[in-house]
Amino acid sequence: MAHDPVQSERAGARGPKRETARGWYWLFLLPFFGTFFPWIYNTGSPELFGIPFFFWYQMAWVPISVLLTVIVYRATTKRGVR
Repeated sequence: MAHDPVQSERAGARGPKRETARGWYWLFLLPFFGTFFPWIYNTGSPELFGIPFFFWYQMAWVPISVLLTVIVYRATTKRGVR
């Protein structure tokens, strides 16, 4: 079987997984547990701009989740130096 440089290059592009970066994925549990127990936030007060707590609490987790996703992405991906 002949040596295929294209296959070797593709296999090397993935590289070894960074074991130290795996801990960052635990941050994804924060939004899950923040909304998993509705009896904790199932109240109407305090209101924010007339919106009951039950609704604005859940909607607050949307930008928090986006921020956590960006943090985990940046912490776990290799970015080339320019």
